[in-house]
Amino acid sequence: MFKRLFASKKHPYTPFLNQREKVEVDLSGTKLSMVLPPHTRYDGFGVEPPPARVNIHDAGAYQDDSHLPEWRRSGIVYRNDPLGDRNWEFYGPPWSGRPYGFIEFRPGLRRLDGFPDGVSCFNPAHFEQVLVHEMYYEAGPGNPATPRDIEPINWRLTQLDGATCIYFESHRDLRQGNYEDSPHLAAEASCGLYVPLEDRYFLRIGFNYSGYAPAEYSLANMNRLRDSVLETVTLEYSPSARQQLESARQKWPNACASERREPLEWVYPEWRNGDYLKGEKSGVIILKAGSPPPEFTL
Repeated sequence: MFKRLFASKKHPYTPFLNQREKVEVDLSGTKLSMVLPPHTRYDGFGVEPPPARVNIHDAGAYQDDSHLPEWRRSGIVYRNDPLGDRNWEFYGPPWSGRPYGFIEFRPGLRRLDGFPDGVSCFNPAHFEQVLVHEMYYEAGPGNPATPRDIEPINWRLTQLDGATCIYFESHRDLRQGNYEDSPHLAAEASCGLYVPLEDRYFLRIGFNYSGYAPAEYSLANMNRLRDSVLETVTLEYSPSARQQLESARQKWPNACASERREPLEWVYPEWRNGDYLKGEKSGVIILKAGSPPPEFTL
């Protein structure tokens, strides 16, 4: 409590940072390990403990996107196992009450469904295209009703157990509109380390920021905590995954991902809300098309 007495927006207090725990999950034989601060949440809600094992091939565990209009289907399906999910809150002094802001830590599994035969997340060039494809459908022209992001920011490559992993950030696009009354929006962001697991499976180790103003203080503190977690991530591939990795290396010996990327510049479609009373089943009706989905090159 002594540290919290002197907490401020520049130097906030995050509970239990010195009581970190090692989280290990078996992902169909591939061993994921992370060292994480304990979950903290002002309203007292807890989180599920991470499972010891997850069958990443369980088809029924992924969220089907067949209910979406065809133009909204990314070909990437998700599942939301609690792989160490937790919140980390940033507080001022005791009399400040509620936290200034918080990070949601949400690792998540992805599977490639709507991609050409022969694609492999272990091919860095393929993996880069998969992530650009996901950006298009997450907060790009493929999902125009969602608040726009600027991404990728701070794109960089790293290695885990011999595979190329990709990190980048997404920040709210505040270039249009008047946000003077909401300065905290400049501190809202998400970041993720994207890790190949098998040819058609990958993991996003994700951080979602609900920040506070001034944004420079919020981002600096949340980035510091994020980095302290990412530097503990280790991976040990299963024999099957290792075989797929080696096969990809032999098939594409010169494949590589971009060392750096600038934020993507999309043309967003013009759209309106669908009218269910008139039989329009889609919630979004496109009036004028924007940028088409990125093409995939094997």
